[in-house]
Amino acid sequence: MVCYFIDEEFGRVLVYTRRGIRNASVRWDGDHLKMVVPAGINGQEVRNALNRLREGIRALKHPVVSFAIGQVVTGFHCQVTIVENTDSTNLFVYGLDDDSHGYLRVPPQADLSTESAKRTVGDGLKWLMERFAAKHLLPFAREVARELGVDLSAERLSVGRGMRKLGHCTRDGHIQLSRNLMFMPERLIRFVICHELAHLQHHDHSPAFHALVNVYTGGQEAQLEREVKQFAWPILR
Repeated sequence: MVCYFIDEEFGRVLVYTRRGIRNASVRWDGDHLKMVVPAGINGQEVRNALNRLREGIRALKHPVVSFAIGQVVTGFHCQVTIVENTDSTNLFVYGLDDDSHGYLRVPPQADLSTESAKRTVGDGLKWLMERFAAKHLLPFAREVARELGVDLSAERLSVGRGMRKLGHCTRDGHIQLSRNLMFMPERLIRFVICHELAHLQHHDHSPAFHALVNVYTGGQEAQLEREVKQFAWPILR
């Protein structure tokens, strides 16, 4: 069973029950806490367990997402400026200035410290990054493929929306790259592209597949994979 509650200090806590365990455990999973508890305990017992673990949770690495008026969110060959909406509207408005610049207008009364506002801003940023990705991410992927001597036509590339799954390669050789890669530095974007290019030869995660990724990345596959997993996202996941 999966449920959640809101903790005053930590925000949303997702709770998973599991048979066969005796003690609760907790870790950060993106923007929220993931808590695994023994099956059969009630809500108050879950909260009591969280209180016992509270001091240790404070010491865990927690990615902090924050937005402010005047902030410039930088992506791969693009940037978005957060400004106050001067129109008489309570809407969040976002759009493109050109192929590399966008804006996100925030209502004057909006409290950007709340989770709902952060998610609204994040949704706007993802929409913008999807448009920028067509201009910058896909051409970069073809450039990486050319450098590696891999045949990758424009027709075999598209932009996806995955947050957990940043890339996907089908068995017929179509590669989809997530718009959310646009938030990452170039070296990690290149790694994900190399990972998907290797799937054109190996449709699994066999030793041969990893060996090819390692060749494509100059022997840095393990290090780059760790960096992707540890990447501090500027938006709530």
